[in-house]
Amino acid sequence: MAQERPNRLAEWLILFRKQMPVMREHFAGWLTAVREEPRLLWETLAIRCAVYGLSGLMLIWSVTTFTGWLTPPPPPNARSAATTADFHVVCSDTDCGYHFVIHRPFGFRKFPVQCPKCKRETGAFARRCNSATCGGRWVAPVQMEQGTNCPLCGAKLE
Repeated sequence: MAQERPNRLAEWLILFRKQMPVMREHFAGWLTAVREEPRLLWETLAIRCAVYGLSGLMLIWSVTTFTGWLTPPPPPNARSAATTADFHVVCSDTDCGYHFVIHRPFGFRKFPVQCPKCKRETGAFARRCNSATCGGRWVAPVQMEQGTNCPLCGAKLE
């Protein structure tokens, strides 16, 4: 029979509750010592780390804000960032093999698409094969054990 894994979070919570009276006692003693000698506040490591951390965050925020103020705005005739891209597509039908380009949003992956020449849903995402045999031809890649290969010459497509 398999053993149950212990719940570490519950164990930590129980331990924390057991130590709570001791922690209160130590905190009250520390607070009394700080009231008598305020310099002890800065000499406490946790206080110094918190102050340094908050100071660093404020410094980063102020530098970022100041840099934003110094950065000039784009020119008025600048175009906004592109949201679409051109995708090279090859008809995977052996009788057609037509190469065409479609204009779709970034991240488009709903292949196959309709081929404008043969009017069938056989348009596959194309990659360029730069081997000596194909010479930069656009092909529909084939998945093999070695990776993505050219269906015509068998060269590995990068």
